Amino acid sequence: MHTITVKSDKPMVVIPVDDYENMKETIDLLASNPELLQELKAERSKIEKGDYISLEDFKSTYKVQ
Repeated sequence: MHTITVKSDKPMVVIPVDDYENMKETIDLLASNPELLQELKAERSKIEKGDYISLEDFKSTYKVQ
């Protein structure tokens, strides 16, 4: 394990480079496509309200293995 020492009054987050690059790509995608962001928010709202089906129900309904 590596140790990083930083002298700062601000909280910091250390993440792998791949995760950071993926986050940047997601931000760019959502920033360039406002409709996609609105769709994502709407779908998250549905999930919070319980408006979804389980994976097992999906598989049986759509005959997916």
